[in-house]
Amino acid sequence: MDADRFNLERSVIANYMHNPSSYQFVNAAVPYLRIVAQTNGGTPYVLRIECPDYPNSKPNAYVECMLKDHNGNPMNSASATNHTLSPHSNNWTQICHYHPNAWKPNMSLWMVYVRCVIWLNIYEKTLQSKQTMDYYLSHMSETYSREEYLRH
Repeated sequence: MDADRFNLERSVIANYMHNPSSYQFVNAAVPYLRIVAQTNGGTPYVLRIECPDYPNSKPNAYVECMLKDHNGNPMNSASATNHTLSPHSNNWTQICHYHPNAWKPNMSLWMVYVRCVIWLNIYEKTLQSKQTMDYYLSHMSETYSREEYLRH
């Protein structure tokens, strides 16, 4: 990501995340945004949004832990039912947040973050309801519209 885009992304995140210690941009071999996401239930999760070819391609979003589904099984593989992708090399759950072909370069890291927070809230609902993620989320097509994402 070039300097102008980085400054824009940083200012957007700073505008919404009022606590500067709740996020960090890291310029590593694979640049990433590390950011705390708190669900409506109050549970904090740390997200790592990796940006190797951002904004030209969809960033990968990981929860910095291995989540377990409502049956206690690790969410450690690509699963249409769980709306997850292959895990990080650190064995962290990867959230499916956008269809790769629906990704557009004008989409922001904040948009990714918001979708991850939605996913995490639904994840917590599945732990209570014993339903799958798929019960609450539909699969995004290549021609994404917001209306098609949430089912209930």
